[in-house]
Amino acid sequence: MKKLNYFDYAATAPMREEALTSYVEAARKFYGNTQSLHDVGSAAQRVLQKCKHIWANHLQVSPDSVFFTGSATEGNQLAIRSLVKGKQGTILVSPLEHASILTVVHELKSEGFAIEWLPLTERGVVDLQKTNDMLSDEVILVVCQWVNSETGILQPIEEILSLVKRKSIPLHCDAVQGFGKCTLTGWQQDVASFVISGHKFGGPKGCGVCLINPDFHWSSVYPGTTHQFGFRAGTVDIPSIVATTEAAFISLKEQHDLYANVQKFHMRVVNALPETVEYVGQGTTKSPFIVGLLGFGVDGQHTMLEANRHGISISTGSACKVGHGEAMSTLSALGYEEDVARQFVRISFGYLTTEREVENLIKWIRSYKVERDLR
Repeated sequence: MKKLNYFDYAATAPMREEALTSYVEAARKFYGNTQSLHDVGSAAQRVLQKCKHIWANHLQVSPDSVFFTGSATEGNQLAIRSLVKGKQGTILVSPLEHASILTVVHELKSEGFAIEWLPLTERGVVDLQKTNDMLSDEVILVVCQWVNSETGILQPIEEILSLVKRKSIPLHCDAVQGFGKCTLTGWQQDVASFVISGHKFGGPKGCGVCLINPDFHWSSVYPGTTHQFGFRAGTVDIPSIVATTEAAFISLKEQHDLYANVQKFHMRVVNALPETVEYVGQGTTKSPFIVGLLGFGVDGQHTMLEANRHGISISTGSACKVGHGEAMSTLSALGYEEDVARQFVRISFGYLTTEREVENLIKWIRSYKVERDLR
């Protein structure tokens, strides 16, 4: 495969070498089922408990609140369903959520739950005053992401948490695009649930990390499940958990330097954009790891394919929906018309992004825009 300038880290990141090494070692040594009572199973169980303690230390929470899933998608869906099972009422949801959350929310609506959308300001941030006005006794859960996967817009989780705590309403937070990149300030200890995806920061695909706060009641989605206290059915994947834990350790150790480096790349790209190309979310507090663009005058799929033809990997948004699905819903919530939203493309940086790649990207954007304007 030809060498590509990779700018799709929001979709997935290459596995870190240390994570790959850890995966292979764990697969060789700790192949037992954690539920088995013999020594091989006990060895696997000890590794699982060690990883839970490491994550608890990272997040400053109890080890008993840490669970591992097959993905962040599964983690989001299990967490939300676990928190509302056996209840009736209203769920408040940010309209900018990832497809995994929107899917389960629409399912819950068909099952009789009332779904209401959190209001946004003109800048795409949750309107705190209007949200506060919506927090009635009927609200059983609030769902709000940390970092938007299309635009990088950061939501004021601490402020939202402050509002819901007054009413003792649980808050679920999808932190997939934030963990290992943006700094956690302690609010993760007070949310009801919190989900991370290993492959976004150099771990393997197939491993999500879910925090369920023991201060909030939850019920097993699948009664009779014995693994992980009934939170998730299925044999625990020790190699993936070990590799994800190793990738997290390295990511957090390098986070400060990476953030500063990526911030420079981000501003370099934004400042070099042609005047007629729009930087989506400008004026908001954002993660520098994501740059959403509009204004090339053609469908985003075309722009993405043209970039790929020139050895540059970008995307039209989240890879979890076909085509423009999630980008369209996000941009629609931000007030963009459909024909404009279809032009959307996303650039995202990661731990292997280089200055040379960024320069190649800028050069291509400028030449592509000139080419489009001449047509």
